[in-house]
Amino acid sequence: MPTYTMEHIHLFSKDAIAAGKFYTDTFGVEVKEVKTSEGLPLCYIRLGGLIVLISTVEGDMQEMAADHTRQLGINHFALRVEDLDAVHEDLTAKGIEFTVEPKEIPGARIAFIQGPDRVNIEFVQYT
Repeated sequence: MPTYTMEHIHLFSKDAIAAGKFYTDTFGVEVKEVKTSEGLPLCYIRLGGLIVLISTVEGDMQEMAADHTRQLGINHFALRVEDLDAVHEDLTAKGIEFTVEPKEIPGARIAFIQGPDRVNIEFVQYT
């Protein structure tokens, strides 16, 4: 059976910079601000050893609620894996459907499933 370790939690916000300031003020963490691929603000925070990403999302709240990839709050949590193909094989054999099949991104391979209550779960294998 594959081994899983926590990688990160990804939050979506209407204002990632303000949300990042909350974590800075509340927990004294350092926030690194960058831009998303859409040019919107994104914050990286390391909180107790866990990476927390906060992305700014735009759009109508009704539309966002209908799209499980754009909901506000926790968008997904990620598990680091050593062999994404083994994970895909193991979970597919258990009847789990992937919402995003394994794919390459710069420096990693990723895939997603959806857990209960529309919680997205990402698997990350660094290359």
